[in-house]
Amino acid sequence: MNQEKPHDENRSIRRTKRIFKLHFISLIREKGYKNVTVTDIVDRADYNRSTFYLYFKDKEDLTEELVNDVLDELHYSFHIPFEDVEVVKYNRILPSSNTFFQHLYERKQFYSLLTIQDTIPGLEQKFLGKMKEIFDAITYIDTEKEEVQIEHFNTYKMYGSYGVILEWIKGGYEKSPDEIADNLLEIFKTNTSSFRFN
Repeated sequence: MNQEKPHDENRSIRRTKRIFKLHFISLIREKGYKNVTVTDIVDRADYNRSTFYLYFKDKEDLTEELVNDVLDELHYSFHIPFEDVEVVKYNRILPSSNTFFQHLYERKQFYSLLTIQDTIPGLEQKFLGKMKEIFDAITYIDTEKEEVQIEHFNTYKMYGSYGVILEWIKGGYEKSPDEIADNLLEIFKTNTSSFRFN
């Protein structure tokens, strides 16, 4: 009797769970989170309930794993291009470094849940929490090569970035990941000394 190798089994489990998650996201977009049931998920995924319960205790368990997995990917995607770099210079950031916005684009069905009313409970707070974790690990350096010590500076950068991301999502990802990354990079590089009302 042929037994499936553990690696193949793990790949099969990952594939099945991914199918449940993709259909779950689709159903939330259609019906709202509160209205989605386990029956809806298994019917859409074309699996039986026993398969679902093999991997998840309930809808909330599926939700928690989905959110944690995607936000962990978000964190990883931000850091991976700079793993071996001590100081990141804006003018040396290459398009190949744009794994963060590529991730947001590749997972656009999930992140579009940030824009609907009946979405995953606490999703925005969890997303902002992950963004805060990313930005809190950054020390900005000014043109004099001194560390920026202004209180709330990182918070300002974080919420500004979130605003750009949210507008991108609401606009249906009209700009490419490279375009939106370049746009945000130009904002980060800009030093202004005054402003005027238009």
